[in-house]
Amino acid sequence: MLLTSSVMAADLIMYDALDFAATAAKAFTAKTGVTVDVVEPGGTGETLGKIAAEGDNPQFDIVWVDGSAVMERMMENHVLQPVPAAFYDSIKFNDLGKSLIPASHAFVPTGASTTAIEVNTKKVPADQLPKSWADLEKFAGSVASKDPNMSGPMYQWLAGVFQTEGVDAGKAMLAKILTNKALAGFPSGGPVDKSVLTGDAKVGINQDSSIFAKIASGEPVVAIYPTEGSVALPASIGISAKTQHMDAIKKFVAFMTSPEGQAAMMNGDDTDFFFIPIIQGVSAKPGRKIDIPFVVLDDKLASAHETEWKTWYKDTFVQ
Repeated sequence: MLLTSSVMAADLIMYDALDFAATAAKAFTAKTGVTVDVVEPGGTGETLGKIAAEGDNPQFDIVWVDGSAVMERMMENHVLQPVPAAFYDSIKFNDLGKSLIPASHAFVPTGASTTAIEVNTKKVPADQLPKSWADLEKFAGSVASKDPNMSGPMYQWLAGVFQTEGVDAGKAMLAKILTNKALAGFPSGGPVDKSVLTGDAKVGINQDSSIFAKIASGEPVVAIYPTEGSVALPASIGISAKTQHMDAIKKFVAFMTSPEGQAAMMNGDDTDFFFIPIIQGVSAKPGRKIDIPFVVLDDKLASAHETEWKTWYKDTFVQ
């Protein structure tokens, strides 16, 4: 693998799109002495774009982003290699964690979240709160959402809606909801939060971790989990097919799935720090809802349709 001079000194090169990754990597290095060059191109879309642009000359050892379908697709394209079974065997997953281990071994889950309905309780009366995705039709024209081409959590959500609703029915439902292109194509959760808080949007479709981060900071928002079901969104570590540093990667994965590593991943106040732990004996940050009846995404189906469904969303809802 060809490395640039600026990163030759690091033991591992990590591409990520997670708020806690740099903090956790620093704690890992302090614990083990293994150095990590943290490369953050932007959101998940930019990170996957960088990997795609590198083609057969990948510059990373591991990639850490939200989502399972994108990891499945990269492994099928031989960008990633299967995670060795021994990695999983050494991790003390709780029941949720065990449910997120992919049959393909495309990634190691390190935590979970999902997408929920974000509502400003000062803008929407309690008796008008939505209960389902379908209920958002009542808020058509005032629903903030993200572009799944830029947001990993949003693609996981879109594929989940198509899984639970059916593709044609899901498209028809979203066409009735996302009628305002000025609000439907944000690149990340921050602008969705802002739109809901300012009143530019009455409700938002947003990662629940982002909503809980706002709740923790005192903002008047709630996370509503739709009756159709919530698709689990694992934070996932994938391993480059061309890495030459498997021993260091094994140490990295072991640390991030230990109680000490999980604590480092919660040592902050931004969105991704509010994940649901999937390791035995580890508790979430105070106030973070964890008892969510998750639906596990069909990663192979979502991976197979990733380009098609992302293109449809962009052509239909993004200005």
